[in-house]
Amino acid sequence: MRHLLTIARALALGLVVLGISACVAKGPSNAERLESDMQEAAMSVPGVESALVNVNLNTSGNFINVKLVGNSQDEAGLAEVLGEALPPMLAKTTELESGSFAISIFSPDDSVSTGADALGYSGGKSLSKFREFFTN
Repeated sequence: MRHLLTIARALALGLVVLGISACVAKGPSNAERLESDMQEAAMSVPGVESALVNVNLNTSGNFINVKLVGNSQDEAGLAEVLGEALPPMLAKTTELESGSFAISIFSPDDSVSTGADALGYSGGKSLSKFREFFTN
């Protein structure tokens, strides 16, 4: 009987500890950290007014979508800002072996936009191809 009481107390204590540990706030996920790092890298580039980064890291793949807003109203000016923003943003993705990457830059009023193709990139959405093209 005494042995069962000791086991019951140990189980109860274990459940309390488990419950408390489940309530402890966890830090940001890998996806949240990458979103933040990439947004910070984009915002450090002159001409970028805002950056919306969405990162989804899961078992079916890694997906990164970026919408930048630049301070230009013409495609050439936006492309120039995009060309400056891509290397520091892509440098934040080195821990990912593969993934899908999509990025566009828009004028402040969303009337003009452009993408990496305006910079001569034609490698599709492969993250590794983006890194190869824009960070070498």
